[in-house]
Amino acid sequence: MISRFMRSSIITLITLTSSIFASGMPFPVTENGKVLLKESDSPYVLEQGVVVAESDTLVIEPGVTVLMGEFAKLMIRGSIKIAGTNDKPVVFSGADSVANWNGFHIMSSAHPFEIKSLTVENAFRNTIFRSRGSLENVNFFNNYYGLWIDESSDITLVRCTFAHNRYALSVRAGRVISNGSNISENVYGLYLETGGKLDGDTDLIRNNLESDIRSEAADLMLSKKRVRRNVWHNIEARF
Repeated sequence: MISRFMRSSIITLITLTSSIFASGMPFPVTENGKVLLKESDSPYVLEQGVVVAESDTLVIEPGVTVLMGEFAKLMIRGSIKIAGTNDKPVVFSGADSVANWNGFHIMSSAHPFEIKSLTVENAFRNTIFRSRGSLENVNFFNNYYGLWIDESSDITLVRCTFAHNRYALSVRAGRVISNGSNISENVYGLYLETGGKLDGDTDLIRNNLESDIRSEAADLMLSKKRVRRNVWHNIEARF
């Protein structure tokens, strides 16, 4: 039986969450091949999932905030134009500070992307898959997986920051060039699987709780055993 205190707390939480969603604009639909988020209409709310088609372009103006519901997922197959500024960054954040949202997933292999001055908070996992492009002044804060890169041979990180993530930067397959990017105060800093490579600054990968840099290739040489894929699946299932 739910106590009066618990019932009151649940009602308060539902009311707060409802007010957050009610105060934001719904995530816009595609018009003339463009999904446009305007600062004047910010904040936006994405409660579930949305896919930006390969033939469309996602355009987000400086100063836009997008509040993500617990099951929200942003999958981008088309072009991306996110150009925040130092004074007006673009922000993707969970609407509920307690629950994680799914994350953004870039799968725009036909369109090189360029993302500037973006903050991503409280996501489960953000992924770049079979794509190429650059992230400049992008902050990954308090995510489970800050950024997971897979089968992407040309990703550049310029003055990006990874902090308070469980797994900050993971490169499963591909090449990442890091220029002035700071990976500190996470549980795990950089994890390179056997198909992953990072060039550039590594002295800024420091002060992480469990390890700064882990290399699957180095682990294999020591243990002669491959890290099983179900280890990661089990981690995600427990989450």
